[in-house]
Amino acid sequence: MSQKYADIIIDISHEAIDRTFQYMVPEELENSIEIGMQVQVPFGAGNRNRKGYVIGITEIPCFDIDKMKSIVGIPDRSLQIEGKLIKLAAWIRQQYGSTMFDALKTVMPVKEKIRKTAARVLETEYALKKPPVMELNPSQEKLVGEFKSDRDSGNFFSYLLHGVTGSGKTEVYISCIKEVIKEGKQAIVLIPEIGLTYQNVARFKQHFGDRVAIINSKQSKGEKYQEFMRAKNREVDVVIGPRSALFTPCDSLGLIVIDEEHDGAYKSDQTPKYHAREVAIERARLEHASVILGSATPSMESYTQAQLGRYKLWELPYRPYGMELSTVSVVDMRDELRMGNRSIISKELYQLIEDRLEKKEQVMLFINRRGLNTFVSCRECGEVVKCPKCDVSLSLHNTGWMMCHYCGHMERQAMECPFCKSKLIGGFGTGTQKVEEEIQKLFPQAKTLRMDKDTTAKKGSQSSILSEFLAGKADILIGTQMIVKGHDFENVTLVGIILADLSLFDNDYRAGERTFDLLTQAAGRAGRGEKKGHVLIQTYQPEHYAIQAAAAQNYQGFYDTELTYRRLLKYPPVYNMMVVLVTSPSYDEAVEASKEIETLLRPRCTKETGIRLIGPSDATIQKIKDIYRRVLYIKAEKPADIMSIRDIVDNYEKEGIKIAVDVNPLNMY
Repeated sequence: MSQKYADIIIDISHEAIDRTFQYMVPEELENSIEIGMQVQVPFGAGNRNRKGYVIGITEIPCFDIDKMKSIVGIPDRSLQIEGKLIKLAAWIRQQYGSTMFDALKTVMPVKEKIRKTAARVLETEYALKKPPVMELNPSQEKLVGEFKSDRDSGNFFSYLLHGVTGSGKTEVYISCIKEVIKEGKQAIVLIPEIGLTYQNVARFKQHFGDRVAIINSKQSKGEKYQEFMRAKNREVDVVIGPRSALFTPCDSLGLIVIDEEHDGAYKSDQTPKYHAREVAIERARLEHASVILGSATPSMESYTQAQLGRYKLWELPYRPYGMELSTVSVVDMRDELRMGNRSIISKELYQLIEDRLEKKEQVMLFINRRGLNTFVSCRECGEVVKCPKCDVSLSLHNTGWMMCHYCGHMERQAMECPFCKSKLIGGFGTGTQKVEEEIQKLFPQAKTLRMDKDTTAKKGSQSSILSEFLAGKADILIGTQMIVKGHDFENVTLVGIILADLSLFDNDYRAGERTFDLLTQAAGRAGRGEKKGHVLIQTYQPEHYAIQAAAAQNYQGFYDTELTYRRLLKYPPVYNMMVVLVTSPSYDEAVEASKEIETLLRPRCTKETGIRLIGPSDATIQKIKDIYRRVLYIKAEKPADIMSIRDIVDNYEKEGIKIAVDVNPLNMY
């Protein structure tokens, strides 16, 4: 048997994980050693016994074996929480294609302490009047009973909870969490947006008191570390936060809940490009925990998995207590133009807003674009003003500055065309600021609030806006998609959706799905109290199947149509897909490297293997922050084929070239 060597980290912290030491594995431990395991090793000049963690096992030594020390033993053969996270990191590395160090830095908390005076600063930030506690209805009780029965039988399933907006999914989450707490276990609840923390924390604290930890991106490293340690020391039962909260070192994890599981925020845009849904299921498998995925608009991937029996499908098709879904109407904005109305507010929406203001009811207006205008263009030569560092147009804000939302580059509004020097230059399109200006002009008596990335940049600003709106201090809330996710305002009886088709023609096969999700979620914000709600969708594409299905709030109809298109075009979830991104400061070198990768992959991508290679070509955004981008797409029916291609890409190295791999993780668990 070949000699084995173990890569070991001594200091189990985010800051020290790239400092590894290699030890020989004694023959008597070769069959029991595994990644994540805690081991005892001689360390330093005095060979003092230290505990370390195995992060890799190989048969290739990294230095002279005559100078290499051996592992002394395995002090505790049960996997500690740190070991479980290391094991999870190894799975992330394997599935998503990254270095072990990148994977470890993803799962390990940053070790940074804070002053005691700064502790628990979040308590006041989320102060909120209580929502009444609702008793479970028979449909909800049935699901919770099934969950309890499964766990009593030692079955830890993944469940997809498909419930219409306002159907009481959160009540099901809370009841299931109470069941795992009775077992002495902990729960992690993931939410897609920091803004959702505001109401979720209040609801969970009403049930679990101070035994709730809060994680969010506005916290300092020290605040996050403090919450992580509270969870590790079992001082809390529930952890609430966005994607990164998945890696909270809960010492006794029993349940992971992913609310709004369809949301794109659960996919990391940094290497490793993992999806929280898939990683949650793997972490649950390692720790014998359950997973509940909840959404009114489940992702195509999740619903397909449920149809295949890999998830248990739970349905809540109705709102409780006889509450009805909102009435939905659609306005064709082409007709508005024909009638001479050039405003971004249709006549019907104007009348509905006027009616709600008279009744002292609240209105939400949603547009999926922030800023004042979409782009600045010359009416003489047609050129668009772009960022000098990125291949994207600059967005005009009402401050008089044009901004790139990729690199942050800013410059003053152009007074003349930089290409032809014409003075006929100005902003085109619309955004949240422009909607706000139009509303203030049409309804000067109304108090408006705007919620987008520009108005929520400061810590606490998002919860402040939501608190003000909830308290009835504003009549109209205008915002981007952050206002349509999971919020519950009883006095909102009208939701207006401006330019509903804005995202329909993105250069992405998920454009129809994302549009349907946003419209359905936006529609779900109206009529959540005793008063009936109304939703008005303004669009230039009223015949599009995504808009028609959203207007009818018909998820199954949308899913069936969308799946047909995905099957015809061989896109996920029917096929697996991998994107290879090649980047370089030099365009020519990026082109050369992408062609070399194509040459390596082409022999494997044939009609016989069924693997399809598309590209290389320039990325949709060719340049970001002065870095050029080229892409290749690989499609295959079998996950194993995608992984074999990824192995080839992983072995490609060239100075000055960076390779990032994005794997669609269908059927990988």
